[in-house]
Amino acid sequence: MVKSWLDGNIVWLEIDGPFIADEVIAETNKWLAHPEAYIGYITDIRKMTERTAAESKKAEDQAKKNKSGKPRAVLGKDLATAALMNIYVRFTGAEGIHYFNNVDDAKAWLRGQPQK
Repeated sequence: MVKSWLDGNIVWLEIDGPFIADEVIAETNKWLAHPEAYIGYITDIRKMTERTAAESKKAEDQAKKNKSGKPRAVLGKDLATAALMNIYVRFTGAEGIHYFNNVDDAKAWLRGQPQK
């Protein structure tokens, strides 16, 4: 399940359970109509239970089509997840994405990114 909400000027996406691209796409599409309302995304994967390469690729392909230009911080819980994120970025060609295991660091990074 994916939930999203606005936290100040950051869209927060929380994935609870398996990563399902269609759910992530549906939630991010809600925010595309209001780009002035937020500076970027935090995708919280601390409750995510699994993620397949096919689902990852599908979600990233849609993100490239949407071209929001908004940076994406991924919030995880450990170094193993960081390694998986590095594989994800290489596999999908993702841009404007950075991994964090600390909420404050993720927010600070997003606030420091140039706005498009």
